[in-house]
Amino acid sequence: MHGVRTGSGLRPLESGECGYGTEATAGSWARTALRRVRCAVWPAGAAVTALVLFLCALREAWTLGVNSDGASDALQAWAMLHGNLLLHGWYLGDASFYTTELPEYMLVESVRGLRPDVVYVSAALTYTLLVLLAAFVAKGRATGRAGAARAAIAVGIMLAPSLSAAENLLSVPDHTGSAVPVLAVLALIDWAGRRWYVPLLTGLALAWAVVGDSLVLLIGVVPVLVVCLARAGNKVMRLRDPLSDVWHELSLAAAAVIATGVAFTANHVIRASGGYVPAGSLDQFMPSAAPLPGNIAGTGEGILGLFSADFFGERFGPGLTVTAIHLVSAALVAVAVWLAVRRLFWTADLAVAILATAIIANVLVYPVIFPASPWYVHEMAPVFSLGAALAGRVLTGPLLQNRLEPLLAFWLACCSFTLAPAILLAKPAPANTSLAAWLEAHHLYDGIAGYWLANTTTLNSGGQVTMRAVMDTQCSGVTPLAWETDAALLNSRIYDVNFFLTDSESIAVGAAISEFGKPTRVYHFQAYTVLKWQKNLLPRLDRNGLPPLTRSLAGDWAYLVEVSDPGCVIIQS
Repeated sequence: MHGVRTGSGLRPLESGECGYGTEATAGSWARTALRRVRCAVWPAGAAVTALVLFLCALREAWTLGVNSDGASDALQAWAMLHGNLLLHGWYLGDASFYTTELPEYMLVESVRGLRPDVVYVSAALTYTLLVLLAAFVAKGRATGRAGAARAAIAVGIMLAPSLSAAENLLSVPDHTGSAVPVLAVLALIDWAGRRWYVPLLTGLALAWAVVGDSLVLLIGVVPVLVVCLARAGNKVMRLRDPLSDVWHELSLAAAAVIATGVAFTANHVIRASGGYVPAGSLDQFMPSAAPLPGNIAGTGEGILGLFSADFFGERFGPGLTVTAIHLVSAALVAVAVWLAVRRLFWTADLAVAILATAIIANVLVYPVIFPASPWYVHEMAPVFSLGAALAGRVLTGPLLQNRLEPLLAFWLACCSFTLAPAILLAKPAPANTSLAAWLEAHHLYDGIAGYWLANTTTLNSGGQVTMRAVMDTQCSGVTPLAWETDAALLNSRIYDVNFFLTDSESIAVGAAISEFGKPTRVYHFQAYTVLKWQKNLLPRLDRNGLPPLTRSLAGDWAYLVEVSDPGCVIIQS
């Protein structure tokens, strides 16, 4: 007899379980084999889907090129991979991604080395993981048609972001991958149920994620805390349930609070141990001085942009058709949020309530903190994947009840059609390794440049050419940039920095000459100008050191430079 071992003995397998069933005991091996094939459909389908998604995402990421944000992450991961685990001497941005994307970059670099394509591969891996997790959370414990429809809706919404949206979703980390631990926590809560270890693992996951990106406070910690406390209060005060019945919700809420304390303690320990210095975090941001009505309108357009559905200024043509398809996806997410809010704390399942709260929190806080600008849309990037998971989970029931499967199939076909422009028509943007090779050929190995040239050139050279990022403060000349910078590279006793690299969009040649004097040699290569001196430029840069970084009321990053005029504030977007 075939069965499952339980605490009370051997239990016969039910006919719907994987393995032997009642037919198998009767000798129906063909039906048993068919059942086993059906049980393997989900894992096999997930594996094939993951491979296709990764290849498509990699193709689209390759069209975006590598900028200094992605190059900085690659260089930080390379430093960690070679022993500098705490990133001693590094000044990072407003989010370190220390526990989120940087370990992924390290994994890719352990295979690929320090190469520009590390950024493409890492972005594609993150995006693939996001789509799979969103589909998994959307599916939940549903099976059959319901489970397939839930996953399909989530995947359809996330298919083929346009190139404008891909700059936020398929390029540098910029908070996109911060939704991964949140989705993982939701999957754990959904599948593990009310077991004792769920709050423990939830707290550990949230603490780990907050260390890397404080935005997780908004999209992970706050939703878990608010939803669980509200549901526990409703059960105890309105339904008169005993406290013992809400231990799970209270434990999850406590785990969220403890995770915050653990994360802040961990960051303090890292800094006290000589680790990286972050530029700031969500809890340190100041409210934007931009008009709130304009910010709210900009937030709406930013959300449409994340879903590749920003139709403002779109002309009639094939592009508008693709935008219209994505607009349907954005509308599905909006409807899902509305339906979830109607039953948010009382009747919706825990995952739906947390997803909806996370989306609402991110959208409501964004216009208060950030100015309406495409430069800041990435601060809402998690809304994309969290919204896809919510839509799949909430909309499938009404869809199946109204027998709208043909409409779902047609919509999925349209979503697949949107892959064509990104995959078939877009051309890869190769890394500018020719500049790095030219610098090496002219024995130019240590130099300075504006931010958007510095770390990119270092990455393109595989670390053979080492650049330092500087800025023109106007008040006190060319100054080191305390943003995604390894301060160890500014040690004039170790490094002899003798050239300055610029292009038409970077620091002006005149600013460099005014700061360092007349160069001994001027080179021109492609669109770049290289000034070379027969002296070390670092002592001149060291006079002010790395200026402290704060956030201005306009929502931009401001460097406060010690000069004769104490009111001299230089804005560096």
